[in-house]
Amino acid sequence: MARYPQNLTPAYHAHIYYDAQTLEQARALRKSAGEQFNVQLGRVHEMEVGPHPRWSSQIAFDASQFERLVPWLDANRHGLDILVHGLSGNDLEDHTTHAYWLGNEWPLKLEMFREK
Repeated sequence: MARYPQNLTPAYHAHIYYDAQTLEQARALRKSAGEQFNVQLGRVHEMEVGPHPRWSSQIAFDASQFERLVPWLDANRHGLDILVHGLSGNDLEDHTTHAYWLGNEWPLKLEMFREK
């Protein structure tokens, strides 16, 4: 069973997952998040990047924004899956122990963190 995100670290990333059919929906969600919450928006990737098994776009935010932004993302994702993870300084733990899902959980490519 999925765990709901908890505000336990000073900073966070939210990765919106999408595909060709939901690309514009994801663009609109990230744009709205940027306008409403003044968060840092990453690039819109139309390929798999890093440990992410789908196309994704990152939103960076801090703990002070967590309690408003995460429920808003959950309420406005309309079927998109979003990985929310803390930034503790340990990439493997951030993408496992400190990782939470809004929507479906996707298996991440964690090998890149284990090789370090």
